[in-house]
Amino acid sequence: MTRNKMPWRLVICVTLGLALGGVFGMLLDRFTPTHPKIDIVKIISVPLVSASSSPMITGGVETPEQSDIRLLFVGDIMLDRNVKARTRVSGDPIYPFQKLSKNWLASFEYTIGNLEGALTDKRRPPEKSIDFQFDPSEAAIIKSQGIDAVSQANNHALDQGALGYEDSVRRLRSSGLLVFGHQVQDDVIALATTTIQGHRFAFLGFNTTDNPLNRETASSTIALARQQADTVIVTMHWGSEYHDKPDASTVELGHWLIDHGVDIVIGGHPHWAQGISTYKGKPIVWSLGNFIFDQDWSPETRQGLTVEIDIGQNISIKPIPVQIDASQPRVLEGDERVKRLESLVKISDKELADQIRGGVVTWSQYATGTKR
Repeated sequence: MTRNKMPWRLVICVTLGLALGGVFGMLLDRFTPTHPKIDIVKIISVPLVSASSSPMITGGVETPEQSDIRLLFVGDIMLDRNVKARTRVSGDPIYPFQKLSKNWLASFEYTIGNLEGALTDKRRPPEKSIDFQFDPSEAAIIKSQGIDAVSQANNHALDQGALGYEDSVRRLRSSGLLVFGHQVQDDVIALATTTIQGHRFAFLGFNTTDNPLNRETASSTIALARQQADTVIVTMHWGSEYHDKPDASTVELGHWLIDHGVDIVIGGHPHWAQGISTYKGKPIVWSLGNFIFDQDWSPETRQGLTVEIDIGQNISIKPIPVQIDASQPRVLEGDERVKRLESLVKISDKELADQIRGGVVTWSQYATGTKR
């Protein structure tokens, strides 16, 4: 009797243990997630994408800072007269661009120039002593060389009349170019916008060489641009020709533009490069001079200026001088570049001298308070 008692109890214990184990297992299966194991290190190391250019911190790991947006502004582009003749003789439609490094213009996120005339299929009234008309095929060539946007706010935009201007804008846009500006109108026709790497830009073009700026209309256009963009850039066609410094009325207008909400002012028309200034923590480049032209008669009309503008935590301008020979610009390097930058120092604000010599002038976007 005693020997039979222990196995019976043992059987009961084993049976109860197995039953309880099964119940516990079922509970674990029910409430334990079925995903595969996740590496927590990999989770905190994944960079997050943001529209802001500031670095983001995620799980104690700093992601790379978004790179600056690089814009390039070039001076006056004129494709008629001797430029057209030289291109025809060369047999190469990209003749004016041959001295630039391949894809140089296209290497920037966005390249903007002033197209000094109408791109249309025939000459129309009014007849002028200096009257520019560019072949429609030039639209595709300009685009293929890396130019993304052009201003038509200049004193030659209406050389072929209103029909010529409208045809020019249509053809340029059909080729994929952003077009803005008019010879005499300062309303919304002056404005075009685009977004680059999540950053909204507004480009405005105004011309005051043959008519005064309608400041009431222009201020409304600037206000509209301010609503639509993070950065507002105005290209001005203004000032006196063949001078290396702006006149008093040009300086006053440049300050007025910034007072009314413009972030950067880029000028043209004098055919000579002029200096760089700062006003209320914002940059003004008074004139870029020529880029593609046939004004061979003086050193100054063949000494153009292009500027790289980098938009990021700050605004930086890198002056890039060019030499124009037989209507072909080339970027200066070495001693030629150093000499030209020194010339730029002499006609720019004194406080910018060292930065211009160093090749980069920087403005803090916070210089005037809250970043727009």
